[in-house]
Amino acid sequence: MNEVPEVFPAYRLVAEFADGQRLTFDGLTEQQAQDRMEAAQAQHGDICWYDGVTDQHYENGKYYKLAPQPPEIILIDLTDCPDEPEKED
Repeated sequence: MNEVPEVFPAYRLVAEFADGQRLTFDGLTEQQAQDRMEAAQAQHGDICWYDGVTDQHYENGKYYKLAPQPPEIILIDLTDCPDEPEKED
């Protein structure tokens, strides 16, 4: 009953620093996550590389529920339908 729900921020970036640390940075906006990542350079050295996190909750740094749903395409197979009857004059 005392379960704490997991909260997933809208954006998550991962970066590796000159000291070998690989850390993740969260934000409500991508810029907020990037600002936090850049601020960590003071403690960990220069950023060697960074990217958006992709895992079960994120796709390229964006929380998966923020991505628009793919369009639904409904196909109707009419190959087995008889042709229309000819109209009489």
